[in-house]
Amino acid sequence: MKYSKELLKYSRNEDFPSVAGVYILINKKNEKVYIGCTRDLRARIATHRSLLLRGRHHSKEIQQAFNKNCLVAKVLAILPHANQTLLREAELILIQASPHLFPSGIINKKLISYANYVK
Repeated sequence: MKYSKELLKYSRNEDFPSVAGVYILINKKNEKVYIGCTRDLRARIATHRSLLLRGRHHSKEIQQAFNKNCLVAKVLAILPHANQTLLREAELILIQASPHLFPSGIINKKLISYANYVK
């Protein structure tokens, strides 16, 4: 995809669009992904990066991948006119499809049970 940097640590905010969408953070070592949605991709990825640079990310697995220079950010879908409901639905569809799209697994496991509950 057009919006991608090899390593999140070295990407710039300008590398990502300032629109609503769905993104993934990929651990290049084990290919597990974190799936997220936001109204502003640039701001959300910048927040992830800021927390990671300070060693304060809520996910230990993501923090470890970042510390080992193994974390990549990619935009999966741009939804410029999406409201929060549409963004959540897009995120849930990707989580539900994750066994087929991301066979190595996903990092945000709490969302798997929620996605299965919403079916």
